[in-house]
Amino acid sequence: MKSTEKISKLTLLLNMTIVMVMLLSCRENKTETVMPSEIADITDALRNGNMTQAMSMTDELKSKAIAMGDSGLWSEAMVQQGVNSYYQGNPAGVLSSADSAICWLERQKHFPSKARILAKAYQTKGAYYDQYHFNSDSTALYFRKAVDQVELSGIHSDLPQAYGNYANALRMGAALDSAALYYHRAISTADSLDLETIHYIPLYNGIASVFTDMRDFENSAIWWSKSMQVLESMNQFDKFNTLTGVGNDHYYKNDYDGAEQIFTRLRKMLDSVPGAEWETMFTEVNLSDTYIRIGRIQEAQEILNKAANYFTKEQPNPTVMSYIQTLRMRAATAMGDYAGGLEMAQQYPESDTLRLEQHLARLKAMEDLYSNIGNHRLAYITRCRYDHLNDSLRSYRLSQQISALNAIYQRDHRILNLEAGNTRQQAHIYKLTAGIAIALAVIAGLILIYVVRRINSKKREERMMNKIISLRQENLRNRVTPHFIYNALNHELNNERIGHPSHLDSLVDLIRRQQIVASEILIPFSEELKFTDDYIRVISDNGRDPFVYNYSIDPDIDPNFAFPSMTLQILVENAFKHGFTTLPAETERRLIITVKRLKEGIIAVNVFNNCGPSPSGMEKGGTGLRVLLETIKLINEHNRQQTNFSIDTKAELNGIHGCNATITLPDNLKP
Repeated sequence: MKSTEKISKLTLLLNMTIVMVMLLSCRENKTETVMPSEIADITDALRNGNMTQAMSMTDELKSKAIAMGDSGLWSEAMVQQGVNSYYQGNPAGVLSSADSAICWLERQKHFPSKARILAKAYQTKGAYYDQYHFNSDSTALYFRKAVDQVELSGIHSDLPQAYGNYANALRMGAALDSAALYYHRAISTADSLDLETIHYIPLYNGIASVFTDMRDFENSAIWWSKSMQVLESMNQFDKFNTLTGVGNDHYYKNDYDGAEQIFTRLRKMLDSVPGAEWETMFTEVNLSDTYIRIGRIQEAQEILNKAANYFTKEQPNPTVMSYIQTLRMRAATAMGDYAGGLEMAQQYPESDTLRLEQHLARLKAMEDLYSNIGNHRLAYITRCRYDHLNDSLRSYRLSQQISALNAIYQRDHRILNLEAGNTRQQAHIYKLTAGIAIALAVIAGLILIYVVRRINSKKREERMMNKIISLRQENLRNRVTPHFIYNALNHELNNERIGHPSHLDSLVDLIRRQQIVASEILIPFSEELKFTDDYIRVISDNGRDPFVYNYSIDPDIDPNFAFPSMTLQILVENAFKHGFTTLPAETERRLIITVKRLKEGIIAVNVFNNCGPSPSGMEKGGTGLRVLLETIKLINEHNRQQTNFSIDTKAELNGIHGCNATITLPDNLKP
């Protein structure tokens, strides 16, 4: 998303949760877990706005459950009590009722209605976090649990609502791609069940809001149009949600006059709705924002003062107040009151708990303020932060992903609409056929992609393996040349003449094992150490200077752990070639190999030699080091925990200065 995109508006204030509709469960489902008729009657009372009757009926149901000793019915009544508290605006009542039911239900073994009741309890608790704490993570957690329980219950008619709830939580958490996926899943499920229009309203509003959030106005217009077509059949709450979303869409398109007309229409509608104080103030804040945009600053300030009093004293809400202060800063800047804007910025600083959209709105207001007072450095810094957050919310890749999902859905429905005049059974057949065709096409495409990637991966791995083996064989040929063997044999014959012990067995083992080691990527460390010992025994015996060699392995390390073959020998070879050659004659040569555990699952293998002050050849990267690095590169492609190699030419061990080469690797390497 380009950095020039206009300011994002607080999604929370412009998109009311669809949870209220989701909590109003359908009447009896034709499954084994039938909802009690009393709950259906309470639901009808809530839909009709009769809160007093709903509360009275819920109390009677609780008393009935206690008298009958029916714990299942009692838990359902407790959940319903939480729903009632939600509509009363009583957060403590929502949480305590839902928690009581969840605590009891989660301890019970399976009974027919358990999954259905538990799903409703999770939905109620998710609604609590969504409405009163604006905690998208907790909201998504409980709505995801509700989805699992609805799927377990087998009540398919509840799936669209459960998917819609979860999608809404994902959207509020800025997981827009996942939100679109679940909205599509909800709508598709509703289509397959041939549900009534009322079930589509929150789903249309939700997916339209996703596209509005993405600034994909072409697709958002499609879904808002679907909602507006059934506006007159909605209840007052659904009308509020729909008009708020449509106004929000106009606002983001910079059509501030259109947004002002929609919000004014909504404000007039709310005048006739009793008990809609929160919704009224909500709409007033939206109006104040549009007034600022079209230059009616004085009217906006009057509304914001009234809204601040409401959300501070009557309905305290720090999150809403933070946004109101942002609007006040914007109004002060528009009026030229830069000192007042700065004072509000200091009095109400940004908080880490703000939602992303709130951060964007605040950063844009701060950028405008700094630009107007001439502090271009702070304006630039603020703009960079805004661009970074804005790009993280709506990336091009994400937009394409959601547009693709929408295209698939629209294509399916165009196919179905061609046969709109046929019978319902024919419509279901076409829907099923389209679904199977899409599924097969997707599966075939995925299989093709997988096969191509697998073939390419195999070819790449074979090329790398051939390269490593070629390098290894070149390294071995360079190491065990006829000249080297001749010198070793000549030295052994001389030792035999003067009565010194012979090490011909080491030379024989070295020559015999070289081809075996060269063809393996990983071998037990003990085998690598044995190969290295043979090499040291042969090459050190040909020297004339005193030589000391020892190794140690921590007792808690199994010496047979998997280790890259030839790498230890390469480091020892470099010590002889580049390290010891820098020392004066007759100076004692020291070679020390240590194997230690750095932390759980990680081992460090160190090769130390007391080289002279300039062992630069250790870092030049001859054939041996190329073999080592290519081997590590291949191993790292197959292991999550990485193997690393480093050389320290200024190391010190037990007071001795020298060069230390280190390989750190996991103790469970795979080839």
